Order: sequence, then C-alpha cells, then structure tokens
Amino acid sequence: MITMNDQKNSIRLNRYLALCGIGARRKVEEHILAGKVTINGEVVTEPGRQVMESDVVLFEGKEISPVEQKYLIFNKPCGVLSAVEDSRERTVIDILPPEMDKYRLFPVGRLDRESEGLMILTNDGMFSQELIHPSKGITKTYEVELRKPMQEEKLIEWTKGVECEGLFLKPISVRRIGRSPLQCWFEVVLGEGIKREIRLMARSLGNDVRRLIRRRIGKLELRELTAGSYISVSMEELWSYIKVGKIV
Repeated sequence: MITMNDQKNSIRLNRYLALCGIGARRKVEEHILAGKVTINGEVVTEPGRQVMESDVVLFEGKEISPVEQKYLIFNKPCGVLSAVEDSRERTVIDILPPEMDKYRLFPVGRLDRESEGLMILTNDGMFSQELIHPSKGITKTYEVELRKPMQEEKLIEWTKGVECEGLFLKPISVRRIGRSPLQCWFEVVLGEGIKREIRLMARSLGNDVRRLIRRRIGKLELRELTAGSYISVSMEELWSYIKVGKIV
C-alpha cells in the first residue's frame, strides 16, 4: 500500500481520494470540483492540492483515510446493478459480505442490470483507471444469446460494423458458438466499448439479446466461480491473470 512516506510526506488530493477507495481518477476529480471535499475544514476544489500526513480530510462530511487495497474477481449475477449504491435496487456491493464494507469497493467498468459474468471490484482508483484505459488494449469477451437465429449475411454485416444511434459500432470479432439453441449463441470480443454496445448492435441488426455473459477480461476467464461469489487476490496476481491467463 502507498503511504504518505512514499510521497515525501504529501500526496495530491485526487491520488489521496483514490487510495481511500472513493473512486477512479475521473470520478474523484468530479467530487473535488463539486466541493465535496474539505481539508482541515476548508473546502478544496483543486485536484492537485497536496495533502499532508497531519491533515484531516473529509468527504461528504465524513473523515477518510487510505484503506488496505483490495482486488476481487467477482461473478456478477443477472438482475444486480453495477453500482456502489442505489436507493431502489440491489447492487454488486450489496451482495458482498458485511466485512467488505470497510474497504469502500467499487466495480471497474460496468455490466448492465440484465448482464452477468466476470467483473473486477476494487478500492484502488489508480488500478481501475489503468485497467480500463484504451492504451492498455485489454479486450473483453462475451457469450451472447440472441432472441432469434442470425443468418450468415447478418453475421457478416455484424463483423464489418453497424451504424446505431449516430455511432459506428464494430466488434473486434464475432463468431458462432455451438450451443443450443443453435445459430443464437455468439462469442463477441470488444475493445474499449461503450455502454450497452452489444445490445445496441443486436437491435440495429433486427435482433435482441436474451442473455449476455462476460466471460473474459484479457486472458482472465470465468468458468468455475458461481454467481455472486468472488476471489480476493493481490494486484500482482490480478495483472498476471489478465495478461498471462487464469481460469476461475
């Protein structure tokens, strides 16, 4: 864990909030600019403000400090939100055991409510930012069941990319999977991705998604972990699994 001593007794405020598990860099900077953070009673809106060891930092009125960094490989169930909290529905954080509350975990990236599968939960904002940054080139692989069989000409159209809601959406690859019902299951690999990208592509092709499972992040593959369960690993282990390969 990075401490103040690692940073010559001070650290940038945005980095400090990330170490406290408040969120990734973009999110914590939004919080700072919104005036949600005080240092020694003073509202601070500068992400680059230095925080000293002796400073008292409050976020939304509550004192915060760096916590042990956690990295969970999680199997998100269908019907659960990829969010930290929601007033009406269960989130991925709600279904973790209570002893995880102190770590202020958040999901890295998103899976929509009806999607399921592999997800990373952490409180390390810098790790989160690095994992999702396009420069890393980390792909995500999904198994998708469509509501109707897809004919070959539509599959070819999909592989070339489709126009949808003013966007051009193109997967890295799409291939059929020999699962029942036949001609309805596909493996789809995405790069950077946008919100609900696979569902948007399917609709633009006159189809719809019945089931969507994220199967891989990089070379980390979900096969054995049951829905709603998780494995706690170190950051070094997690990067190794993503880059070199691991079945969980």
